[in-house]
Amino acid sequence: MFRKIALSGLLLSFLSLPLLAQQTAAPDAPAQANARMGRNRSGQDRPMADPATRARKMTDRMTQELGLDQATSQKVYEATLARTQKVNDIQASADNNKAKAQALKANADDYKRTLQGLLTPDQLAKIEAMKGNRRGNRGGSDTDTNEKQNN
Repeated sequence: MFRKIALSGLLLSFLSLPLLAQQTAAPDAPAQANARMGRNRSGQDRPMADPATRARKMTDRMTQELGLDQATSQKVYEATLARTQKVNDIQASADNNKAKAQALKANADDYKRTLQGLLTPDQLAKIEAMKGNRRGNRGGSDTDTNEKQNN
C-alpha cells in the first residue's frame, strides 16, 4: 500500500514538472504580444522585419525582376520605405480594424500612384503579374479558368 502511494506521488511529481516550466515562460508572453507578427509559409508566427529591411527586399526584387537602373531603384526604395513605415504606423495605431483597413488601402493606392510616376507601363504590368504569383494564383490565369468553366 505504501509503495503504491509512494509510486503515485513520484509519478505525479514527474508529470507536474513540465507544467512548472510552462509557468515560468508566461511573463515574457505579453511583451511579445505587442510586437507585430507575420506568418511564414508554414503558417507559424514570426516577428516582422523592420520597415527598412522590408523596403530593401521589395526594392531588390523589383530591381531584379524589372531591370531597374540605379536612379530608379533608389526612388522606388524611398517610396517603398515610406509605404512600409506608414504600414507599421497604421498597424500600431489603436484604431478599429475597419479604420485600419481603410488607411492601409489609401496607403496602397498612394504607393501605386507613386510607382506609376516612376515606372513604365510594361514594368507596372510585370508588378501586377508578380503580385498575382505571390498571392498563390498557381492554377493558371483567369482566362484559363474561364475557358474551363465554359466547356
